[in-house]
Amino acid sequence: MKARLAVHAALVLGCLLFSFPFVWLLSTSFKYDEEIFVYPPKWVPSVPGARIHSPYVNSEEQLPAEVRQRWTQVRSRLEPVLWERGRTLLGAERMEGLDETQVRPLLTETLFAAAGRRVARGDWQSEGERFDAALLARLDGLIAITAWEAIFRGVALRLSSVRDTDLEDRPVGAGELLGRWQPVSGQLFCRPSPAERALRLEYDLADGAPAVLEAVFPLPIPEECFLSLTLPMRQDRSWHRLEVQLEMGGRRYVMRDELYLGQRRWQELTFKLEEKDARDERELGVWPLVLAADQREVFDQPGQLRLRLGIQPAGPLEALWRKYTSSYRQAYLATRHRWNYVFNSAYLVALSIAGQLLSCSLVAYAFARLRWPGREAIFGLLLATMMLPGQVTMIPVFLIFKQLGWYNTLKTLWVPSFFGSAFFIFMLRQFMRAIPNDLEDAARIDGCGPFGIYWRIILPLIKPALAAVAIFTFMGTWNDFMGPLIYLNDQRLYPLALGLFDFRSQHGGEFGMLMAASTLMTLPVIAVFFLAQKYFIQGVTLTGMKG
Repeated sequence: MKARLAVHAALVLGCLLFSFPFVWLLSTSFKYDEEIFVYPPKWVPSVPGARIHSPYVNSEEQLPAEVRQRWTQVRSRLEPVLWERGRTLLGAERMEGLDETQVRPLLTETLFAAAGRRVARGDWQSEGERFDAALLARLDGLIAITAWEAIFRGVALRLSSVRDTDLEDRPVGAGELLGRWQPVSGQLFCRPSPAERALRLEYDLADGAPAVLEAVFPLPIPEECFLSLTLPMRQDRSWHRLEVQLEMGGRRYVMRDELYLGQRRWQELTFKLEEKDARDERELGVWPLVLAADQREVFDQPGQLRLRLGIQPAGPLEALWRKYTSSYRQAYLATRHRWNYVFNSAYLVALSIAGQLLSCSLVAYAFARLRWPGREAIFGLLLATMMLPGQVTMIPVFLIFKQLGWYNTLKTLWVPSFFGSAFFIFMLRQFMRAIPNDLEDAARIDGCGPFGIYWRIILPLIKPALAAVAIFTFMGTWNDFMGPLIYLNDQRLYPLALGLFDFRSQHGGEFGMLMAASTLMTLPVIAVFFLAQKYFIQGVTLTGMKG
């Protein structure tokens, strides 16, 4: 009993160790950048709360253990000083409309951490007035603003601009930002923010009703030349849905895609008429506008446009889902030939598996069940090819495919599978040799020829081994990177492995998106292994039939 428990414990521990990289990959795809680039690592992604009031203060950053311990020691004497210094540097206007009991602990802690990074090691390890003086000497306006932006969450708007069909940008509504934006419905209040040269939106979604505001802008260009509108906006990471509606020239346009308040920094959102430019530029923050189905009571004032913004409240589960899938949506939008990658990988996997199963099973049958001169010598020669590294044959094979005119085609990646693999042939041969000869003799008496025996007797009995070959081929083809890198230079022909490498070269610093793309590529391999693990184990162990 104890031995069995020890074996099970060892197996569970092994599963946990081997699954850890994938769990880390998956959890990283759920995190904000602030949760990824921290030390010590933050193992569990944060859970966004249901934000019904905005603006608010919040912090996803995790203080290092040393800073946290130091802050606990000096908090009682430094918090009042940091609070007063922070309010002075930031100005009372920035904190207007916020609850001081919520702002004070977060702001003072963040100010301490931000200023503490610039304190010399000797001063950091000192005590009393020396430490306090060194810390406060490092606290300036830039540190205060950086700390404030790290904890403040709120929606704000700045002056917008329009682009004409000649791709020329022109501002609209200059100097009249506050007067033009007006609340339409819901608990919404617009407050000017001179320090940010912006208009801050304060909303309350406690009743579940959306908050809507609109503005009418004069068009600096003719209506027929209008292409897009750019709106600088700071979001509040509440993950509420943002609805955009543009009315001009007696026509109403709405967003084709869903947009969420998932950022926390300033971002330029561009809304483009899809009927005038159908290019997919969503990865650049350009969102297409399409004609709305409802065209009743449309705004129609010559030389003017009306822009309406609506904030649809999201519940806790909706906010959680949107936050955890945000990196996946961004990775999807940032990949140009995404469906080409998927199709190419599926195409290569299907043909490679078919080729390996057909060729390897036929050759293995010839080596295992047929008698012909020189069989053992040729089988030894086949096994000897397994000793040749792939790097030795790489250049000759490349030159052969080049002469055939197959360079930059998918043929170079699936045609070789129809010529078999020495390892799979050896594995299937050993499996076939375990099948009793009595079955073959009985089939021959019933009139079966060599191919009939292969098709009706051998193949049904070696299904576990064929499944193992299929799984190995799937994993090898799905993860193959070197082959596509050598033979392909057209992005439309890339499989997922090479497409992921190209994605990494463009978005290598965006780890959330990179982990999301890597997770999506890894999932099919894991799913295939778990769904076919029974046949995989049977095939590898070569159990065969017992005579």
